[in-house]
Amino acid sequence: MTKKVYLQPYHCLGCEECVEACAKEHGWESNSHVHWVDTVYPVSLRCFQCEDPPCMRVCPVDAIKMSKDYGVQVDSRVCIGCGSCVLACPFGIPKINSSSGKMVKCDLCIDRQKEGKLPACVENCPYGALVLTDFEDVKMEKREVTARRMVEAGTYLRDVIDTIKEGC
Repeated sequence: MTKKVYLQPYHCLGCEECVEACAKEHGWESNSHVHWVDTVYPVSLRCFQCEDPPCMRVCPVDAIKMSKDYGVQVDSRVCIGCGSCVLACPFGIPKINSSSGKMVKCDLCIDRQKEGKLPACVENCPYGALVLTDFEDVKMEKREVTARRMVEAGTYLRDVIDTIKEGC
């Protein structure tokens, strides 16, 4: 299963260190950005590495491929810069690079991962808001947190009920 970069929104402060790290890693053109919701809530965005990517389905020259280990990858040698992928992406993530005329998007820092490093955005996030992980691990962590909160809430309620009973 391909690992993906996930955002833990309650950790993100919108500092844009991820954007700067991505820009440095990819020749000063960032493939990620921070979107502000209601000018209050920062959301760090990059390619969502879809399981069935619409960008890949519409590419007329098959420049976009699904890699088992590194998600959705673009072969810039094959890309003709037609922009079909840009129109097909529901998140508006792919962009046409103004200097090369080719599509660019997050590549999960494939070269860094092959060296055993984390993607630049994950490594440089000072608040731990970005993590590289498998979706199953994310689901398991959410289940564990939910279960712990339910036990804590149940224990608290039991203590409140016992206190009320003692007072009667």
